[in-house]
Amino acid sequence: MSLYDDASLIMIPSGVKAGTVYSQKPMDSDGQFTFTRASEATRLVDGVVTKVRTNSILQSNDFSNASWIKTRSSVTGGQADKDGGTDAWSFLVDTSSTTSHFLTYNHGFTGVGTVSIYAKANGYSWFRIYTGGDYAYFDVTNGLTGASTVGISASISSVGGGWYRCSVAVADLSSSTVLYINIAQGDEDTVLSGTPSGTTGLFIMNAQVEAGTVATDYIATTTVAVSEGPVANMPRLNSVAGGCPSLLLEPQRTNAITSSEYFGDSSWTKAGDVTLTSNYGISPDGYVNADRIVAHATAGGHIVYRNIGTTGTHTVSIFAKASGYDYMFLGYDGGNLNFGIVFNLSNGTISQNPAGLTGSIEGVGSDGWYRCTLTFNYATTSYYFVVAPHDNSGAYNWTGNGTDGVLIYAAQAEYSSSYATSYIPTYGTAATRVADVCYKTGITSLIGQTEGTMFMEVDLTHSNIGGVNEYLMQIYYNGSNRILMYRNTLNDLECYFLNAGVNFSSNLTTVASGRHKLAFAYKSGDCAFYIDGVQAFTHTATFSAFSSLADLHIGANGTGQTEAAKYSYNQALLFKTRLTNAELATLTTL
Repeated sequence: MSLYDDASLIMIPSGVKAGTVYSQKPMDSDGQFTFTRASEATRLVDGVVTKVRTNSILQSNDFSNASWIKTRSSVTGGQADKDGGTDAWSFLVDTSSTTSHFLTYNHGFTGVGTVSIYAKANGYSWFRIYTGGDYAYFDVTNGLTGASTVGISASISSVGGGWYRCSVAVADLSSSTVLYINIAQGDEDTVLSGTPSGTTGLFIMNAQVEAGTVATDYIATTTVAVSEGPVANMPRLNSVAGGCPSLLLEPQRTNAITSSEYFGDSSWTKAGDVTLTSNYGISPDGYVNADRIVAHATAGGHIVYRNIGTTGTHTVSIFAKASGYDYMFLGYDGGNLNFGIVFNLSNGTISQNPAGLTGSIEGVGSDGWYRCTLTFNYATTSYYFVVAPHDNSGAYNWTGNGTDGVLIYAAQAEYSSSYATSYIPTYGTAATRVADVCYKTGITSLIGQTEGTMFMEVDLTHSNIGGVNEYLMQIYYNGSNRILMYRNTLNDLECYFLNAGVNFSSNLTTVASGRHKLAFAYKSGDCAFYIDGVQAFTHTATFSAFSSLADLHIGANGTGQTEAAKYSYNQALLFKTRLTNAELATLTTL
């Protein structure tokens, strides 16, 4: 008979839904773990970075609503739309004046953002999108952009049937900005010649304001802003070749880069003779919002950088793809290759790695993109995020050719970290992703109160530098009654027992990064800790029976703190008996 038959709880994370991780045993609600991740964050799905997308405009396709203010213009719904239906609107100029005829909307969005709308000629061909600080003109008869002061991009694309999607991306949309849509006589002209007939204008539909440097798929709204993308509180399962998936849990982290996708932002300095082009290529999120750095035909570092500035061990990361040059430099200071790592973007390897620096490169999807990371320790308060194409010459200053470079996307800087977590987008301010939490309460009947065994299979992927213990698995009642396995600040595995004044910690056991199986068996006078089939610790302390152990926490302690690191959990088991040493060895053997 398998040891699994004796388990009171078996959590192998193959079944999930938003807010829940299911167990294979028991199958009822006692086996349903609660999972929370109370903030927006990205996910990597089939090699694609998926983000929460939000349309900040309310009544996005109801231009008759009072939110849309009509000035010397009128709107009528029920018009033939781009999809063969009747959801478009006729936006007509009135006969009262030749001065500006427009719709306005106060969208309330702040930061790097993109405004878009679908339009079709109806007597007039030109119109203007104006954000209060930037504008661009569009010709929806010929599919052209006209005069523009937009800092990032102005774009027009045909969607068929005479319809075009027109968009402007700007670096500084503010919550007080009013969106103007003006009908125009021509390029740079919002004053119409002659008296309008009152029967001509444009057809329009589907307005959108969103974060980022490119217009993404339209999201319809009515009375509230609407978001799409990664489902809130959805557990993330990592595929494991030849086996079951694992549950990925991450700690709280902040991306200190305030503009992570727009490198043309003023916070990023371009030095050493480079040309930066925004929205040049398709990024790992599937949209044309990757930037390109080209190295000029002069000697220099050819860098794009920004100050971050704090002491300690930190990790920076970025997505990159070869675009003429196969190598990219990622560093934390300028003037010397000893302050960074050179990555090979043609074969996914590290080309140059100075002593004292830790780097990694991981393929993302099938289109040549990689996520490159650098971990370093800096003793001064001034350091930088530095990224650049490179020729792999071994020199910091080298001569480019003026045409080749690299594509970059999604810069991230995480303080006090020895590894990179999943990407956190920023659009003008730093952003924080809160920790993942997985737990089950009220399962006294599944937990051995006088004796028992707890087991976990986990992938320890990094070193602990956070200054706190990283809890892996904990049976909990309160601060004076609990049993747990954890990784301490010295990167040693320990188990800890506390019961009515009796407490002990196991011997310290150092293990390498990678997958491990851990089990702690407890019984008065007979406790044992096993790691990967080997007995690491025994203890003969006597203690009274528990009566209230009711909660099980994965990757956290029982008081709501979330010290868990970015680990992948393959399985967690409970037994209501103290397994024999032979059984513990069998259960934990890799």
